[in-house]
Amino acid sequence: MDSKIKTRQVIVLAVGMFIFTLGFGVIIPVMPYYANNLGATALDLGLLMATFSAMQFVCAPVWGAISDRIGRKPVMMIGLTGFGLAFTVTGLSSEPAALAISEVIGHWTGLSPHIGVLFISEVIGGTLSSGIWPATLAFIADITKPEERGPLMGQMGAASGLGVIAGPAISGFLTTWGLTLPFFAAAGIGFLMAVLTYVVLPESRVPGQVSEKTKKTSMLAAMKTSLGFIFMLTMLISFAAAMIDGTFGYFLMGKFGLSDQPAPVPVLFWTMQLTGPGVMGVVFTFMGITGVVCQGLLVGKAINTLGEQKTIIAGLIIYGAGIIAIYFSAGIATLALFTCLIEVGFGLVFPSLNTLVSKRTDPDHQGEMLGVMGSFNSLGRVIGPPAGGLMYAVHIALPYFVSGILGFIAAAIMAVLMRAEKQKVEPLATPVVKT
Repeated sequence: MDSKIKTRQVIVLAVGMFIFTLGFGVIIPVMPYYANNLGATALDLGLLMATFSAMQFVCAPVWGAISDRIGRKPVMMIGLTGFGLAFTVTGLSSEPAALAISEVIGHWTGLSPHIGVLFISEVIGGTLSSGIWPATLAFIADITKPEERGPLMGQMGAASGLGVIAGPAISGFLTTWGLTLPFFAAAGIGFLMAVLTYVVLPESRVPGQVSEKTKKTSMLAAMKTSLGFIFMLTMLISFAAAMIDGTFGYFLMGKFGLSDQPAPVPVLFWTMQLTGPGVMGVVFTFMGITGVVCQGLLVGKAINTLGEQKTIIAGLIIYGAGIIAIYFSAGIATLALFTCLIEVGFGLVFPSLNTLVSKRTDPDHQGEMLGVMGSFNSLGRVIGPPAGGLMYAVHIALPYFVSGILGFIAAAIMAVLMRAEKQKVEPLATPVVKT
């Protein structure tokens, strides 16, 4: 491949990851408070997140396989358009027309009209945007050699981290004009990125490149390959993380008495008047900075020095320690410190998992197998948020202790798997799918 084209593709992908996560970063601080104002509990928010992940679970491998056949670029464009549509619907959730449509859902489910619209947006977003990640990862695999992928996955993660830094800051500014404005901003970012992808991103794969004899790999078939344990581990890790995703905003409300109105928040030896979305914005900004440093500078070196498996183990141990420590946060400073530990852990884990799967998959199935991995990730996120919501209802600390313990368990499983691989005569590095 021409080096100039490759450089252009990498730059466009990095910018795209920044803009895409910027959109998510804009809505992360405000979503729990917006949902709470509409009458949603921690369990309701967990179910909303589970709905999004359930659609990703079903659709990610389909979109991944489609990207193997028609190219990465169209699948990315469809996903980004779906991303924009979903947040447009979320922003319109209190409008009369949207409420009238959701009355149908409320008639059969007992949900309030406001919550019903949010479920509609999650279905749209999960179904259409689920192709973005497998297509992007497969794009990286198309244009790199196996030994280049670890550092490049880390660089893509760093670009994502920059979006997480900027997004919450923008969100805090936008919420001064109302809690719905960040959703429309995120929608506009999605539509803009779809247009930019069409205009400036060169395709990495020739349509129809996959042989007609190539057989589609189902999730069940993928479980029977040498990557089966990796997929199950991915599901366990995402389940542990998702328990926190659905309860973190409510955790801040319960522990520090925060809402969308200013309230005194302890820092170190003083207090500041901050809103709940403002605190989340500060926390996620620090996490984003940590993610940029970790994935941009550390993960590539860690993978090249330790290998993917040892890097995953180290990341899981750091994550487990950070997530348990969050419960003991005495103020915003310690809260930010412990969440940064979590970001370091995940900054080491997920690029390593992606690289591991990519290296052990043949070129014709990159999109499909990374899509399967995305489905296992989504499966953990289907059951994680409702489980976290139920645990939170029992005790505010329970989701955090359980999540941390699961991180340690996942590290132990990876250590056992690594030892078992060393004892095998045939290495696991053999491609998992052959034409």
